[in-house]
Amino acid sequence: MREQVGAERWRGSGGAGASSSSSPSPSASASEPLRTLSIQEIVRQAQRERIPDKYRAYSFAEYVEMVLEDPRIVRNAYQRLYDMILSHGVETYKRQGKEYVHYKFFDDPFGDGADAVFGIDEALKDLVDIFEAAAKGLGPERRIILLHGPVATAKSTIGRLLRRGLEEYSKTPEGRLYTFEWDVSAFDDEPADTVPCPIHEEPLRLLPLPVRKELLKRLNRIFKERFNGPYELDVEGDLCPKCRFYFNRYMARYNDDLEKVLQHVTVRRLILSEQDRKGIATFEPKDKKNQDEEELTGGMNWRLVQVYGSDSDPRAFNYDGELCVANRGLFDGEELLKLQEEFLYDFLHATQEHVIKPKKNPRIYIDTVILGRTNNPEYRRVKANERMEAFNDRTRKVDIPYVLRVSDEQKIYEKFFQGPRIGGKHIAPHTLEMAALWAVLTRLEEPGGDLTRLQKAKLYNGEAIIGRSVDVQKLKEEAKNEGFFGVSPRYVIDMISKALVNDKEGCINPYIVLRMLEDNLKDHSTIDESRIDEYKELIEVVREELSQVCQEEVRRVISHDPKELHEIGQKYFDHVLAYLNDEKVLDKYTGEEREPDEEFMRSIEKQIGITEAQKDDFRQEIANWISERARKGESFNPEDNDRLRRALERKLWEDKKRNINFSAMVSDLSTDPEHKKRKAQWIERLKREFGYCDVCAENVIDHAGAEVAREELRRRERA
Repeated sequence: MREQVGAERWRGSGGAGASSSSSPSPSASASEPLRTLSIQEIVRQAQRERIPDKYRAYSFAEYVEMVLEDPRIVRNAYQRLYDMILSHGVETYKRQGKEYVHYKFFDDPFGDGADAVFGIDEALKDLVDIFEAAAKGLGPERRIILLHGPVATAKSTIGRLLRRGLEEYSKTPEGRLYTFEWDVSAFDDEPADTVPCPIHEEPLRLLPLPVRKELLKRLNRIFKERFNGPYELDVEGDLCPKCRFYFNRYMARYNDDLEKVLQHVTVRRLILSEQDRKGIATFEPKDKKNQDEEELTGGMNWRLVQVYGSDSDPRAFNYDGELCVANRGLFDGEELLKLQEEFLYDFLHATQEHVIKPKKNPRIYIDTVILGRTNNPEYRRVKANERMEAFNDRTRKVDIPYVLRVSDEQKIYEKFFQGPRIGGKHIAPHTLEMAALWAVLTRLEEPGGDLTRLQKAKLYNGEAIIGRSVDVQKLKEEAKNEGFFGVSPRYVIDMISKALVNDKEGCINPYIVLRMLEDNLKDHSTIDESRIDEYKELIEVVREELSQVCQEEVRRVISHDPKELHEIGQKYFDHVLAYLNDEKVLDKYTGEEREPDEEFMRSIEKQIGITEAQKDDFRQEIANWISERARKGESFNPEDNDRLRRALERKLWEDKKRNINFSAMVSDLSTDPEHKKRKAQWIERLKREFGYCDVCAENVIDHAGAEVAREELRRRERA
C-alpha cells in the first residue's frame, strides 16, 4: 500500500541539502576570492601573542620586588588551578526550583568548543569545591582527586581541559610563575655553566625557613589588602636534592653569606607545558610486568654516576619521573587504579606530605595537584582491598555521571557532527535529538506510579506534563543510581558515524539512526547483553515519540495560517469569556445572543489533553493571560501562547485533513497539480521553519500523510 511506502521513504532514504548548522557548500565558498596572507601578517599575529618576559633573566632581588608587587606569583598549585577556573567566569541559574552554578571554563574557552562539557554542572561544582577547599588548605590538598564514573562521561575531557587551562593561564600576567637556575661556572667539575632547577621550584624556597616565613607574612598582608585574597599564601618544603647540593656548596664557599650565594641564582619565567614536560604530567598504566616506579619518581643516570663517582650524588639523578615533572602544576593519571599496589604506595607520601622518596635519593618536596580517573570496576576492586586502606583514605572521589537531560546529551552530538567533519551531508531535524532521547532513557530508572520513563525524561529536560504536577527533585532523589548505567555517548556517536558513512544520498534522518542503534546492540562490547531487549523496547518508544513530533510539524505547516489561527482564537476567547462571566455570545451573522458553545471549546481543549475536570482552570488561565496582555497594551495574538497555539493548530488540522487526500498526495503516481502545489508549499515551509532539506521534507510529509491515511482507514474499519 502507498501509506507504507510513504513511511518507509522517511524511515530509510536521504536527500541532498544542508541544515542551518552545517558548513557552507563548496560551490559557495569556491566562488569567494582567496585572500593572500603575507608572512608579515603572520609574524605580526605571532608578535601579539608573545609573552614579554619569557626569556628575561631576573636577579633574586628583582624577583622579591616582583612578588611584593604581586604576591599571587607565589601561589601553590591548587590555588593557581582554582583561580584559573574562576578567571573564565561563573554564572548561576535556576532550574526546576533549584539553583545551579556553571563554571564557564568547562565550555572550552580555548578553541571551537570541541572539549565543552555539558549537563554535569552539579558534578563539576563538587570538583571545584574540592579545589577551593584545597586552595584554602582545608584538607583536600593532601588527597588524590579521583574522577569516578562510567565510560565516556567526560572524565578525560575534564583532565584535558585542566591541563590546557593551566598552560594558558601560566602565559597570562595574572597566572605567571617563576623558577630559577644556578650559575655553576665557578666550579671546575661542572660540564655546563648553568644548571636549571630540575623540578622548576618556586625561587622563595632558596630562603631559609625563618626568613621565608617573615616574608610570607608580609606577602599575605599585601595579598589581602590589594587582591582581597581568599586564602593564605605559603611556600612549603625544602629545595630539591640537586639544588640543595649547589646551595650548600656555595654556602660553604662564601662562609654562609646568603647574599653572595643568591648572586649565582637567575630567576626565569616558567610556562607550564605538557609537551615540554614542565609542570604538567600525564601518566598511563603500562603492562604490570613492565611497570617501574622510576616512571613516577625518577631514577639514577648511570652515565653521570661514572662522571661524579657516586650513585648517591644528587647530580647523577634523573628528575624525570612524572611526579617530578608535575611539580608546580598538575599530575593527571589515566586509569590510575589499574596500577599495581606497590606503585599506588608512591602516592601516599606524595599526597599526605607532598614528598616523594626515590631510591638512593633524599626526599623530594613537590607541589602538585594529583588528579586520577577510574571506572567503577577498578574502583570497587581497590576499595574492597584491605591492604589499600591507607590509599583509599587519601582519595576524594568525585562522581561524574552520564548526562540525564536530553537537550544536554544532544549538545554532545551537535558539537561532534558539525562543519567539515560531516562532509557537507545533511542531518535531518530530530536525528540527534531522538538519539539523545534514547540514550537518556537507557540511563533512567523506571518511575513509580503511572509515570512513564518517557515522561520522566521530559520532566528532567524541563518539559511539563499536561495535567500533572511532579516534584522533579524528589524523582531524582529516589533514583540515586541514575546516570551510572545505560548506553554511553560513544556508542551513539559510533552509530551516527556509521549512518553517515553508509549514506549514499547526502542526508540521514532519525529513523536511519534509530535502526543503526537497534541493529548493532549485540556487536558493541560495552552494551549489557541482559538489557538488549529493554533497549530495543525503548527504541520503539522513541519511534512513537518521533512519529508524533513529525506529524506535529507537518500538522503545523499545513494548518498554520495566521489569519485563520487568529479568527478561531478570537472566537474561542469570546466563548471562554462569556462562559466565565456567565454571559451569552453575540452571533455576528444573525445578531442573536446564544449560550457559549461548549462543544466548540472542548473540541479545541481536547487537542492538548485538557480533561473535563481541568477545563475551567485552563479557561481561567487563558483569560488571565489575555487580561495581562491588555494591561500592557499588547493585542491578542494566540501564537504568543504555546499551549493555546498548539490547541488551535491541531483543531485546524482536524478540520482540514478531511479535505486532503493524503493517500493520493503521497503517491509517486499522483499528477494532480493542486496536490503538487500544496505539497511544494509545505516543503518550503518545512525547510524555512524547521531546517529540513528538499528530500527529507518530502519524506516527512509522506510519512505523516501515510500515518493520517492509516488512521482514516482504521476509523472507517471501526465504523
